[in-house]
Amino acid sequence: MGQSEPGHELGLLYLQDVRARMCGVRELGEGAMRQLLPGSWHAVLGEDENSVAVNIQHLSGNMHSRWENFLQADGESGSRNRDAEFEDAGLTPEQLWARWDAGWSVFEGVLSRLQPEDLTRLLSIRGEAHTVLAAIQRQLCHYSGHVYQIVFLARHWAGADWQTLSIARGRSAEFNRLRMGETGQDSG
Repeated sequence: MGQSEPGHELGLLYLQDVRARMCGVRELGEGAMRQLLPGSWHAVLGEDENSVAVNIQHLSGNMHSRWENFLQADGESGSRNRDAEFEDAGLTPEQLWARWDAGWSVFEGVLSRLQPEDLTRLLSIRGEAHTVLAAIQRQLCHYSGHVYQIVFLARHWAGADWQTLSIARGRSAEFNRLRMGETGQDSG
């Protein structure tokens, strides 16, 4: 068996990394959403601001539009009503979870099938040419931004009941000691 091209190996590493990172972004959002009280899903901080529900509606709409007919159609599907995604549809938490799961399923399904040689293929989003790599990066940034909005809102509405999704405040040194002990690395 011959050696593969360096670009192929780099493409494999990129795809593995982006899949893992987006899995982490999804898990972060889900950790925040699990802490929402029933009334918090639709609560906003001010006029013309997005609730958790609206962020989910938009993420799901974008994921379906960009990824359902990936490489076969423009990433801005003609059936998408983006403006409606920013109007709270009054969905129940169960309906919002279903939309969340459906959107992520489409996105993750495409990511799981991509191969390194696909990264340089061209596609269109709103009539603008992108490589597959650029389209992934565009969405990685976009989706992360909205998930962090969800985290911020969930954290705000949970108040003192919030359970951190990261290293607890004031516990960094302890975390680092435990991490170093797990890996067997010497800290000195």
